[in-house]
Amino acid sequence: MSSGLDARKQAIETGINLESDTVKQSALDVLAGQYASHHARDDALSPREFEQLIAATYEIANEQIACETRAVLYLAGRVGLRKGEITHLDADWFDWSDGSITIPEFQACTKGQHAAEPCGYCRRRAEDRVETNNISHADAIDALVHVMEGETTSDQELDAKAAELVSEVNISMEDALAKQWQPKTPQSARTVPFDFDVRVELALEKWLESSDGWENSAATVNRRVNRVAEQSPVDSGVYPHALRATAASYHASRDISVHSLMSIMGWSDPGTARAYVTSNDEQAAREIRSKHR
Repeated sequence: MSSGLDARKQAIETGINLESDTVKQSALDVLAGQYASHHARDDALSPREFEQLIAATYEIANEQIACETRAVLYLAGRVGLRKGEITHLDADWFDWSDGSITIPEFQACTKGQHAAEPCGYCRRRAEDRVETNNISHADAIDALVHVMEGETTSDQELDAKAAELVSEVNISMEDALAKQWQPKTPQSARTVPFDFDVRVELALEKWLESSDGWENSAATVNRRVNRVAEQSPVDSGVYPHALRATAASYHASRDISVHSLMSIMGWSDPGTARAYVTSNDEQAAREIRSKHR
């Protein structure tokens, strides 16, 4: 993307009329209020609860589903992968000699219902990207009026400039789909170890030996998690992102540094990692016990 286009997009962000900006900000405030008091970190499982989930996988009658479920639990709850990363996990990402998984910056998704088509997860991501990125002709005019304040221009010239701006800024659904699959952020393209726990290593090895991968949608990951949660005695909410938070808490309890935790989890904000490191109950309890022995 050119610097000129970046500058124009910046102008669009600051050039929305007051009424529209107020409405959008009000919506953002409502959403922030909904989630400000809750974070996946609050749903992170204790070591006992995580082990109860693992134990419950051995009660699943279908051996293949049980194997897949253990893989999901370990990938999310110990390795710290996101649901989208687990969904698109490929055998080529594994380095068994190094005991690590390398998540690429891009991998063409062909997991759709028809050959060589993106899966539903990637299609929704592409739709979100188009909706977030694209502007209307009216938005473009508002932005141009803002940045050209004081200049004299005809309605025809303004319309032409707005059309040009829309053409430069907007992306098609086809272009957005062509960029899937990508990890959530640039920092999410990373190498993550899995050989710190031999149980994780063995579970992933068995899964890869017995399976060609997940079914066509990320919903399979959800189903595996929901099923084992129902069979286990764990009372708290169990979902893929809560399991990822469980992995972050697990690593933080092992005295891992903020920057190492950022690297493993694919975070760009040190504050996110610091919240896990400074509020880890298991680590605090272990330190207190060590002082009294």
